[in-house]
Amino acid sequence: MSTAFGGGIATAAPKVAPPPAGCGLDSDSGKTDPRFTLWDDVKGETGVKPFKPGNLDVVTPAAKYQPDKKHPKRYAIRLGGDHPGHGDDYLLVPTNRIKGIECSYLWDGSQLNLWYSAWAEAQKWVAKVPAKPLAIGVNSAEARGKDQLHIHLAVANPATVSALKAIKNPQRNLDRWTTTNVNLPVNDPHKTKTSAQFRIVKYTGSLPNLFRVLHKQLPKGEAMYTQSIAVIDAGTPNTYYVLNSTPNLPGVSPAHGTGLADYVYGWGV
Repeated sequence: MSTAFGGGIATAAPKVAPPPAGCGLDSDSGKTDPRFTLWDDVKGETGVKPFKPGNLDVVTPAAKYQPDKKHPKRYAIRLGGDHPGHGDDYLLVPTNRIKGIECSYLWDGSQLNLWYSAWAEAQKWVAKVPAKPLAIGVNSAEARGKDQLHIHLAVANPATVSALKAIKNPQRNLDRWTTTNVNLPVNDPHKTKTSAQFRIVKYTGSLPNLFRVLHKQLPKGEAMYTQSIAVIDAGTPNTYYVLNSTPNLPGVSPAHGTGLADYVYGWGV
């Protein structure tokens, strides 16, 4: 058979596996669902200026931080919409499709350690307020407003910080994160909740991938999509209060857990 004009046996293109449930599709768009607009804002960013409107910076971490050096991951820094004009409300948003905390990409080793990056970026962008240490966090699927992963870069609620410092003999082993259960005062703008239950570790060291740490420890019956995570500066070098909560975390009513990490931020206080 002649192949001079492109003849021959055609080969089928390899099938591309669909993303895992909970990670979202590249084709998702705010044109069809307003919860996807944050994905529209970062999709296609290459780290080269000009950035899309609203992206203050687009960062490609150095090769030593990349899980796949041939296909580097990056993230955008954006202003948040919860406390505009105060210098304490920013977002870190990965530029590849990750719907939220429920996406298995976050603990399968294929992503940047976004917690390490978020803490470094918070130190660059968030206004320094002595009474309000740095805080970063992510909300549960049920509590968030946008379906593209975003880590808040913010400041901590002073009352929450005071209660954390008052804990006697706090757990310091992050491998025992989910064995703790502590009631903390929270900053609820709607004034419906004055405190909530959290799992707390006072951790010293470089921040690990907290998505992976939590997923490994989740008690039977708990799902990642219900979880919130926050990190608050503990006041000494490389030391943090690492918080986790979920609505069903037991506590004296009505102080159960929460999927809303926003409760520990110092917005409006």
